[in-house]
Amino acid sequence: GKGWTTSATGAYRFNENWDVLGNIVYRDYDDYKNGGGDTVAGTGFDVLSGLLKTTIRPTENSELKLGWVGSSDGWTETSSGVPANDVDLKSNTFTARYNITDDARSWLDLHINASYNRTNLDLTSLIAQNRFDPETGLPVVLPAGSTSTFDVDTTGIDIWNTSRFETADIAHELTYGGDWVGDDVETGGTAGGDSFYTPSGKRNVSGAYVQDKLTWEWLEVITGLRYDSYSLKDSDNETSGDRLSPRITVGVSPFESASLSGLQFYGTYAEGYRSPSLTETLISGNHPAGVTFPFLPNPNLKPEIGKTVEFGVNYKRNDIFEGGDALRLKAAYFNNDVEDYIDGVTLSAFDPTSGCPFGPGIPICFQYQNFAKAKIDGFELESVYDARWGYAGLSASIINGHTISYEGERADLATIPSSQVTAQLGLRFLQDKLTVGGEVQYNGKPKG
Repeated sequence: GKGWTTSATGAYRFNENWDVLGNIVYRDYDDYKNGGGDTVAGTGFDVLSGLLKTTIRPTENSELKLGWVGSSDGWTETSSGVPANDVDLKSNTFTARYNITDDARSWLDLHINASYNRTNLDLTSLIAQNRFDPETGLPVVLPAGSTSTFDVDTTGIDIWNTSRFETADIAHELTYGGDWVGDDVETGGTAGGDSFYTPSGKRNVSGAYVQDKLTWEWLEVITGLRYDSYSLKDSDNETSGDRLSPRITVGVSPFESASLSGLQFYGTYAEGYRSPSLTETLISGNHPAGVTFPFLPNPNLKPEIGKTVEFGVNYKRNDIFEGGDALRLKAAYFNNDVEDYIDGVTLSAFDPTSGCPFGPGIPICFQYQNFAKAKIDGFELESVYDARWGYAGLSASIINGHTISYEGERADLATIPSSQVTAQLGLRFLQDKLTVGGEVQYNGKPKG
């Protein structure tokens, strides 16, 4: 649609150790017209956004970066071509990053990252809308002017340090640290409105880890251990958990000849831990439109435990056919077993053991539940050749997966990506000022 955009950017360097940059953008556009010349209602928008960042270098070996990114957006949602909701979205993100390294102190390579994000989304209905009461399941009419509000605060901090040293001709890179992320979600508005399907609640996820990378001639070994914990609660439910997860990787580069010195074989065994999200655990109420069926909370959800085995090969070589060209190749097979996998299931109201309430107009319920296992395996390939005249690449990703219920029933896993094979070719002209290239991609259906 018709509209206009304006922006302003400013930067200033106080001295060689302190600089600042700011930017502000405003966009205001009307509804656009489709190919038939008809105006499409609800496609207009206005956006005010900006950023501010500064870099401070307290010492020769340290750096502090502070930043802010914010936006205020407004638009109109449509339903069947009719304006249905006024939407107001505000987002602000504050970040701080500090790092210090010192070649004279090999034990010091410290990084500290912190962030805070607040997102506010407000919906105001422009027309009366048919919904269902989240408590009774009975049809209700939300009058024009009804509201739904979503306020999400996310705070995080990540601290790690790497110490480098040698013992008996073995080089070590010892990395240790911890992280924490907290989510605080508050929703509200008219009963039966959209906000009732994003539940209010709080979640805290934290972890601590240590990893040592050992290198000796042709052998590379990475061993690690990570501790994870989480807590999640709302006004009615609370759950928590923790686990210790190991990891080991062994890489071998057995050849010394020029053509094969860049060849490495590796194998990895790693375990991971994923806590349930707020939505998976606490979602409740009845479906907002179309048909009436309840969403059931599940405070008894268990966290997922993943166990992954991976084998692969890496190859890199320079100056193959001409000076300055390079070949990079990565190929890997992986097998991932996830215990207590979380996915949505449909429950029958006619099954007295399902927990789905039986009542008028309630044929089914929806709930996130644990499955005994999910098995995912696949093959990935990434290769690229780069030279003065251009580049060529071939990549592939073939992934299959299925779930197994506690009763032993198997079902295809619908959430894995489709198989892909991608080929790229590019040519450089005019002393690398012009690059002409193309890409072909094949997508196939995943198999369980």
